[in-house]
Amino acid sequence: MNADTADPEVTTPDAGGPDADRLLELTWRYHRQWSRAAEAAKKRLDRWRIGNLVLLILGALAGAAAATDWGGSGGTRAFSIVATLALTLAGLIQANALNANQAARWTRARAASEALKAEVYRYLVRVDPYAGPDRSAVLKAQLAVVQGRANAQLVDQQDTEPDDQRLPPLRTVAEYVTLRARSQADWHRKKIGAQARKGRRWRLAQLAFTGLGVVFSALTTVVPSWHFSTWTAAMTTIAAAIGAQVSATRYRRIAETYAVTTDQLDRLIAGFEPASATPGQQALFVADVERVLAAQNNGWTDLLSAVPPAGKTEPPTETSDPPVTE
Repeated sequence: MNADTADPEVTTPDAGGPDADRLLELTWRYHRQWSRAAEAAKKRLDRWRIGNLVLLILGALAGAAAATDWGGSGGTRAFSIVATLALTLAGLIQANALNANQAARWTRARAASEALKAEVYRYLVRVDPYAGPDRSAVLKAQLAVVQGRANAQLVDQQDTEPDDQRLPPLRTVAEYVTLRARSQADWHRKKIGAQARKGRRWRLAQLAFTGLGVVFSALTTVVPSWHFSTWTAAMTTIAAAIGAQVSATRYRRIAETYAVTTDQLDRLIAGFEPASATPGQQALFVADVERVLAAQNNGWTDLLSAVPPAGKTEPPTETSDPPVTE
């Protein structure tokens, strides 16, 4: 969920968590496995995207060099081979490592991880649907729903070792406000600038190569023998490749969704008083927080267990589309 895979936890591993039954421990372990599987899948995607971009740039430059007859016939042949190999490898990467199925391996793992984490938090603070004596049965059913939806990727989960992160040390809604809602708001707030800066750097790179293409185009008529038209095409190709990278990573869009998430969490926290809240209001607050985070973390809202239907304090209606690569 880049990674920037939004999975911040405010826990105290050495302090020990609450007494939990084996089902709760299992749910938490599965969450940590899915989280690590999602992080690994995202890192693979990022590496393949960078590798694909490097190959496209190399292919464009080598193709331009071949067209300018650098190094005579031997040089032209060598540059042509390099260009062909680079572009062929880039095509293979796009078809096999950057397709929709590979991207879905990350988003589905992140969805399962975040859904299970939300259920654990709701279970720990004993709000609906975990306020009754059948809370273990509800958690068992919800675990089955999440695992069933991710059935096609259970190999990724079961092949991943969980880390040593312990259960969150909270029992009350007041602790939930601090350790879950406020900590997530602060984490997203800190990440806004970092994502925006990454987006600006890629945009500047794209503009730089676009500018070089314009300069080379202008020089074509001044010094025709220097084959500036060939280099213009190369710069245009590189700028387009960087543009595709910008579109895939969507750093600016991610920054915007982080800002929306932070704003919504801040307003939910400001409008909630744990000491005077009724059990129903507590359950609604927790449900609202989890749904704000659900909308941020790749649209896993349909994996959440049932939310109490009435008396909603502030519906999170302004959440923008979930990011695809963060």
